Amino acid sequence: MNCAPKNRAQQAVAAGAVLLMLGVSGCSFTTEQSTTTRYAASDGIVKDLGPVQLRNVLVVGRDDATAGRLVGTVFNTSDQPVDLAIQAGGASTSVTIEGQGEFRFEDETADDSTLEGLPDIPGSLIDVDFTVQGDEATFEVPVLDGTLEEYRAYVPGGFTPRPSEPAATEEAAEGAHEG
Repeated sequence: MNCAPKNRAQQAVAAGAVLLMLGVSGCSFTTEQSTTTRYAASDGIVKDLGPVQLRNVLVVGRDDATAGRLVGTVFNTSDQPVDLAIQAGGASTSVTIEGQGEFRFEDETADDSTLEGLPDIPGSLIDVDFTVQGDEATFEVPVLDGTLEEYRAYVPGGFTPRPSEPAATEEAAEGAHEG
């Protein structure tokens, strides 16, 4: 008759282990899997405003400049041309997108993609107002500089790399060897 308490103890331990495993793994039943979350893998914003789709739109600028350049593509999903007005920090521009067409800011040689007087700080987000056919929205748009090679050609005034720090440490090391 000694078997009964021993079996009950084993059963209780087994039941506890099962409940613990369900508790630990149960969070996957209620938590959304990150692989099912849809997102835009890009540096810029991906938003829709009326018939216009903004894809990978961002601003490229410099620390010491007051101009930023828009980069990205906008698509018009309607059959009619639409005007897209863009305003940020007192700077503004507008472009016309043909029906079922697209407009790539980085392909423009005119000033359609340059926002003069923009107090942009690379690494920050700035509020940019977009207006299409009476629809208005403000989106936080990232500001990048020429650190990433793919954006260097779009930096207003050109990209100048910052001096690297290793030169200073090399000089210090050379001074230590001389003494």
